[in-house]
Amino acid sequence: MGHIGLLSGSADRANRLSEHLRDAGADPVVITDPAALPGEAGSDSVDFYIQLPVTIHPEGDTAVARVGSFLTAGLLARFRAVDRVLPVLAPGATVVLVSGNTPDEMSLPDDQHSRLALLHLLAHAARAELATKHVHVKVVSSQRSDQEIVHYALGGGDEAQSHPDMQDRASAATAYQDWRAEVMGLVGIES
Repeated sequence: MGHIGLLSGSADRANRLSEHLRDAGADPVVITDPAALPGEAGSDSVDFYIQLPVTIHPEGDTAVARVGSFLTAGLLARFRAVDRVLPVLAPGATVVLVSGNTPDEMSLPDDQHSRLALLHLLAHAARAELATKHVHVKVVSSQRSDQEIVHYALGGGDEAQSHPDMQDRASAATAYQDWRAEVMGLVGIES
């Protein structure tokens, strides 16, 4: 039996990736409605999750309202989607966050660097939450080919990347658990 996985985001690309995954022997499920993502604790059977970006149609009468709408419907929705998938990820699973949420209107102020930083923050938070499951979380550019994204999802990575040994993984798990405890402790603090 092949790898079982979930794909969410842009339906066109998710369907293309799904075909490549099937060709590689995986069993992917494409879910375009984030509310339909599974979240039942205890059913940790998902080997990979690929989260693709979607085109956002910002709403509002001002630039501030449109940027807020863009962030809420795009990047912040991606945090909620990952949170829903956390309980179903199998130990050693892979999460691939594909960058690229962009507004569909060019006049909207945009800061790609900040958007990518928020996506990396999502990856860091997911690593912290999943440290004891040794789940691998990768952020990749939407410019990567479908084959490269499939390779990452099925446990491959950059050949230049080192593969940490078990002691390094245990240290990383402890560090992420400490970071998670620190972040969770700050939840009620006002700045």
